[in-house]
Amino acid sequence: MATDSTCDDLYRQALDAALNCDWDKALEINLRLSKLLPGNTECLNRLAKSYFELGKYTLAKKIYSQVLEIDPYNTIAQKNIKKISSFKKNANGLNHNGGGNGLLKASLSPSLFLEEPGVTKIVNLVKVAEPQKLLTLSPGSIVNLIAKKRGISVVDSYNQYLGALPDDSAHHLQKLISGGNKYQVIIKSVKNNGLSILIREVFRSKKFKNQASFLDESRVLAYSSDNISLMKEMPEDDTGEEASDSSL
Repeated sequence: MATDSTCDDLYRQALDAALNCDWDKALEINLRLSKLLPGNTECLNRLAKSYFELGKYTLAKKIYSQVLEIDPYNTIAQKNIKKISSFKKNANGLNHNGGGNGLLKASLSPSLFLEEPGVTKIVNLVKVAEPQKLLTLSPGSIVNLIAKKRGISVVDSYNQYLGALPDDSAHHLQKLISGGNKYQVIIKSVKNNGLSILIREVFRSKKFKNQASFLDESRVLAYSSDNISLMKEMPEDDTGEEASDSSL
């Protein structure tokens, strides 16, 4: 009989494997857990997630269906069955990689992750959702910004909360969005209790035609208050003698 400590240890291993995108290992561990904890919907959802990430959509759907037999109102299983059904409807012509994770990869373009000065910005979210929710996410997935009176939240395609922008980024983007700018947001990376997104300007309002959405970080650093203070404290060197001495 499995002990609680054994299951907890396996759960941590499965979580680490998933966060490292080692889905073969995650599948192996979640299969063990599903045998130790038969009927556990949380465990079955993680098992189905592993199958899904490995491109085994039929098996993933089968496990999610088992979850719904146990808990008909399980939202994770409901959403993912819809997602898998949607993939199958649109599969023609998309999977060119000979199976495996091809369909998921085919839907992503490497250009999505390219960073462009002034046009893109990577942001680490704050107040992120629980790890179980983060594990349902994948890099490259499109998410949405929801502007509120006090900040900007990030939600998935089902309008479920994922995290929030830091105050400085939120305040800056609120002005640009209210002025007519439009942005595409994708998941950059998923970590344990952490989520980063890439925000890309896709439309610039005439109001901001000469204003980049995001300042170059090196320029921000060069003109930060700390650096300006240091520059003021540095003695002027008219002769260059001290500089040549220090280089010896």
